[in-house]
Amino acid sequence: TLALESQHITFTNTIEVPSNGGMKQRSSEGELFAVGENVRVKTNAFEFLSNGTTAYLIYPEDQEIEVAASDEETSLSPADILKNYQSGYSYKMAGQALVNGHNIQYIRLRPISSEEVKEILIGVNVKTMLLDNYTQFGTNGSNNIFSVKAYAINLPLDAEMFNIYANEFEGFYRL
Repeated sequence: TLALESQHITFTNTIEVPSNGGMKQRSSEGELFAVGENVRVKTNAFEFLSNGTTAYLIYPEDQEIEVAASDEETSLSPADILKNYQSGYSYKMAGQALVNGHNIQYIRLRPISSEEVKEILIGVNVKTMLLDNYTQFGTNGSNNIFSVKAYAINLPLDAEMFNIYANEFEGFYRL
């Protein structure tokens, strides 16, 4: 069993959408910091912050902020992400592959009933038992690919990074 007191993940998120000339791709880099229910995600386009009860979605470029009650569907903590698949999905092992020198075990999840998701493929590093990649295949041909670049656990993280202050967002439009 892994004892994950804190997590710092750097990742690439790629969205592939069918277009007239094949697949159109858009990628962004990001970081996820997590300690318990406290989560902060930073990308080029947005920042997400949750303390387990309230979730903030911040778009600095547009000067917009969205505040909502945090729940399992809006939470980006790794534990809550996995809770979303505990029911409503069938799953099976989908083989192993050597990826960048690491042995990755794949798990295929198929929704029992979904108009949007065809299947999900999750890759787990066999040695560390940590997430390596996640691909969601849409029924419309689109793909959402989450690839972990680095995964550090149990590092000291400043608790201040999970705080949010109203004066930081003066003049922002609240969605």
